[in-house]
Amino acid sequence: METNTLTLHCEISKVKLTIWLMMIYLLISFCSKAQNQLFLIHEDRVVPSKLQEYVQVSKEFKTFSEQNDFPESWNVAQLNDGTFLTIVPIKNFAELDNNPYEEFSKKVGKEKIQAFMNRFDQCYNDHGSYISILNSDLSYMPDGMKTIETGKDFREWIYFDVPAKNVTLVREKLKAIKTLFQSKDSKLHYRVYQSVFGQVGDRFVVVISSKSEIDNAQMSEANQQLLGEDFSTKFYEVYNLLSQYSSQTGRMRPDLGYTKK
Repeated sequence: METNTLTLHCEISKVKLTIWLMMIYLLISFCSKAQNQLFLIHEDRVVPSKLQEYVQVSKEFKTFSEQNDFPESWNVAQLNDGTFLTIVPIKNFAELDNNPYEEFSKKVGKEKIQAFMNRFDQCYNDHGSYISILNSDLSYMPDGMKTIETGKDFREWIYFDVPAKNVTLVREKLKAIKTLFQSKDSKLHYRVYQSVFGQVGDRFVVVISSKSEIDNAQMSEANQQLLGEDFSTKFYEVYNLLSQYSSQTGRMRPDLGYTKK
């Protein structure tokens, strides 16, 4: 299920900004538009037998945060393989120096926070954090850039793992696909995220929001009929440049997400 926000903030407190991090920031300066939001994502790969327990602890921590005014918001996504993503928007890398968990712990008591963490830790064997950027230049969202759309909690994630030598070319090909979608006024909208820090290798992730699995399949079929062979040709131009291609489905979990007051 969703990711452990507590663990996320603990890891943030250990992050030390270095010259390498600043170099990475400069490398992504081409994505400096306001729409190109950075996200700190914490991933928990929950053990199947512990899924219900993980959800229960997550709900309890959300309630605890609401009652005590936790100073940071987060959204949660659950993938069908049992992975939970805790998603926190950040303005820039400098925000990693701020640790809302530390101040919150002082406010409510470290022992209470530790009790939650101990319960979370029993639910997964692997977890970690990384940073991705929402690339508006590659995304096709003609009705406005929204990461959360009311009534559209179903998600499809499409992963493009790219050899370093092909990153620029893949970006150009994805831009051409967006242009095709625009020219045909496609009703299938999507966002493109790009790995920035914390992951080995280069990855683009296409995210599609829909009402349900059936709705997602119907949109995909209608889009294929609308775009025809032009889309197939452009898609395989991207596909042939990848080191790996995969996809996953799941849903957002607003019952686990939290919005600060």
